[in-house]
Amino acid sequence: MASMREAFERVKISLILPKLIQDRAMVKNVLTGTQYEPAIKLIEDFLRRRDIILRERRQPLMDHGMIKIIDYFQRNMQIYTLFPKLMNDMSKRESALLVTFAKLLKVAETHLKRDAYEQIAHERHLHMVLKEKQKLWDEIQKFQHVIEKHSIDENARALAKEQYVAKFMEERRLKKLRDDEKIERELEVSRRAMRANAKASRDKQIELADELEKVRYEDAKLTKESKKAEKEAREEKNKYEIQLQSIIKKYDAMMIEKFVENLELTDKLNEAKKKLDEYKVLYRREQRIYNEVVVKREKEEERKKQQMILKYMMNRAARKIQKYWRAWRKSLRKNTKRPKKPSASAENVKK
Repeated sequence: MASMREAFERVKISLILPKLIQDRAMVKNVLTGTQYEPAIKLIEDFLRRRDIILRERRQPLMDHGMIKIIDYFQRNMQIYTLFPKLMNDMSKRESALLVTFAKLLKVAETHLKRDAYEQIAHERHLHMVLKEKQKLWDEIQKFQHVIEKHSIDENARALAKEQYVAKFMEERRLKKLRDDEKIERELEVSRRAMRANAKASRDKQIELADELEKVRYEDAKLTKESKKAEKEAREEKNKYEIQLQSIIKKYDAMMIEKFVENLELTDKLNEAKKKLDEYKVLYRREQRIYNEVVVKREKEEERKKQQMILKYMMNRAARKIQKYWRAWRKSLRKNTKRPKKPSASAENVKK
């Protein structure tokens, strides 16, 4: 973090350095009498040679004076605090660079100071909250599905009723049309036979009038039933809207309870973290003692192991030497009992 903060300071002085070189009078006025006064001479030397540098088309880092200026201001990066106006008059691109670097510092500090246990506990808590939220959302979706299904059923029943009423009205209209046609025919017949059958015509008209009244009565009855069904459907719709509002209120109350519970769990988590920190201090002390004991024990075991291996190697070597010594003595005794002319096998044994 110290390196990153130092880099941030160097970025700030680097952004205003071109403006400082261009305005020699401002630099001289501000830095005179301060510990950074040597920078004035560096800038003046560079400006005296600027025409030569431009004529020879030197790159900035090919000029020794420019390198000295950059090196001096990078080593004394706090100079930028003496020029607050230049810091405030930066372009949008330069300000965006500083803001981005500041955010980078903040993110890095947050990640470096973050505890692994705290992060794991936080992620587990978020996972539990997400599961509760998903469960509650599934229940809401289930209720909405039931409401939508019921609404579809109600619409289907209302449509069926409307179709039935329309069909009945059409049948009544056709029947009325047929009745009217029939009346007209009868009237025509009755007119033709009025003089001969006046009484029969009057009776027939009375009969037709009664039938027409009956049809009108049935029409009024069906209209009343249709209005009643429409009222019942409207009341049932209002009832389901009230149920939906109660479900929404219940959801809001549940979310408030979950929020309060979340705050309580956060307090418990902070208390548990405090206890954990105290336990970690004790654990590190015990672990240090344990590591010292284990290291001593391992060194002792390694020393004993090496002694046993060395002892085993020495015993094995001694057995091998004794075995070869006995074989050589045995072959030597055999050779002393034979004639003086040595045989090939004896010479091989000696070798």
